[in-house]
Amino acid sequence: MKILNLPQNRIPEAIDLANRVFRKDEGDMGKDYPALFSLENAKNILCIEEDEKIVSIFGLLFKDVQIFSARIRTVLVGSVCTDEKYRGRGYSTLLMNEAGNYSIKQGASLMMISGDNSIYRKFGAVDAGVYYAHFVNGDSAVKYHEATLDDLDNLMIFHTKDPVRFIRDKKTFKTMIETSKADNMPAKIFVSDKAYVVVTEGVIEKDKEKRYHCVEHGGCQIDVANLIRSVSKQMNPMVIHTTSADCVLNEIFASNSLRRRFIGTVKILDSKLFLNQLKPYLEELPYEVKIMDDLSEMTKYVFGSTEYESKSLQIPLPDYGLDYV
Repeated sequence: MKILNLPQNRIPEAIDLANRVFRKDEGDMGKDYPALFSLENAKNILCIEEDEKIVSIFGLLFKDVQIFSARIRTVLVGSVCTDEKYRGRGYSTLLMNEAGNYSIKQGASLMMISGDNSIYRKFGAVDAGVYYAHFVNGDSAVKYHEATLDDLDNLMIFHTKDPVRFIRDKKTFKTMIETSKADNMPAKIFVSDKAYVVVTEGVIEKDKEKRYHCVEHGGCQIDVANLIRSVSKQMNPMVIHTTSADCVLNEIFASNSLRRRFIGTVKILDSKLFLNQLKPYLEELPYEVKIMDDLSEMTKYVFGSTEYESKSLQIPLPDYGLDYV
């Protein structure tokens, strides 16, 4: 048994393993997550080789997160899986610990994981961030259409108006439009002349009815509100997901909303590195953030959490949206 950084020529083997675990019926993880399984990112997929084959993988994708005036180097974790025949040997735990050390060496101070299980919890990842879900009433008449690559420039401009977001270059945004996946679900992007929204379709288990979720938006928040109201006339019931930074949206839809938790788990990997990256924003605040020995507690204190009863800073974290891996 040995740990490897996935060689480029073995990407198909890793995708095949991910498909056997996550896409047993249909679909292709390589097509759904092209950035994660790209040639450029192969070295960031940690894997275990046993019997001359890849039997366990731990996907890492490095992103910068903008939090107002600060930029946080963040690592996203996804497609973590082990071949059924090789489970129970602690491979995912081994890769989890290796991933933490590897990520810090790459300059990442924060880890966001698209999952919540005992492996991540033992590593110290927790529920973190303050998020809301609001039911939307369709009482607007904004003209909009489903986005194409011709809308790429406008989408990029609208995205930059969000003060708390994942940083995307043009190539990344183009790939996201072509892939049309958000929060591990098929997604549609609708755009007006002032904003865009990303909408997924789910099913309410208890009554098997459809429910639509706006899981990402860009543009001035009043324009986002008008756009999602228009979209909800055709896609109803509609829920818009927001963060604590979405002050205008949270106020507009406050009458029919609830606080929700992050769909995965989060951990500050290195307290000193994290506070140094957050420093430009902290310098604008009237309080001092102190290093805690317990990084799990520090993560909940800094970002807020449904699991944290004490007063927290509630510094905003972006939601996954199109950046889910």
